[in-house]
Amino acid sequence: MPCKILIVDDHLLFSNGLRLVLERNQDWVVCGQIPTADQVTTAVHTLSPDLVILDVNLNGTNGIDLGRKLIANFKRVKVLILTMYDQVRLLDETRRAGLHGYILKDTTPAKLTAGIQAILDGGTTFDGWVTQPVNDTGDPFGDDFARRLNLTFREVEIIRLIREGLTSEQIANRLNISFFTVKSHRKNIHSKLDLTNVADVIQFANKYGL
Repeated sequence: MPCKILIVDDHLLFSNGLRLVLERNQDWVVCGQIPTADQVTTAVHTLSPDLVILDVNLNGTNGIDLGRKLIANFKRVKVLILTMYDQVRLLDETRRAGLHGYILKDTTPAKLTAGIQAILDGGTTFDGWVTQPVNDTGDPFGDDFARRLNLTFREVEIIRLIREGLTSEQIANRLNISFFTVKSHRKNIHSKLDLTNVADVIQFANKYGL
């Protein structure tokens, strides 16, 4: 029987593309694509995947913590973090959590499939190209203030991109999410931080060194 893989990622376009890459291997089948963290436990229980692929950031949910819970509750399942976060601390946190791999999203299909096969064969895969340190705040995302201000990791990303001067359309393209999702995040940012305009967001970003 083919190995079953569950994809958990809130970027639909990326998730669909990943499915196409994975199913080139006749020994694998994507048994599900889940966009939000709150559906994962039920999906794993129902679909019994051999491997779950998670992003680090799932609409503010820490994918590493989620992966830790999955392997504690489902002894047979393996968990791979597939993410855009090129941060050594996150890779180390993934390893300490007992997960089976950490691979960057900008890897090649060949390296990704080789890494997945190593995991399915009983090994682990931790991307040697992860090189970027983060500031030493004790928070693995380097955003310890985010939780205090009730910001999600995605909202922090968007604040950084606004500071870089990107428009909502450009942010959507950069993060591979919809324009309307960006607009919704921007509205939430303004509400949570009591900000009025782009200048206020940039001032906030400068204040916190984003």
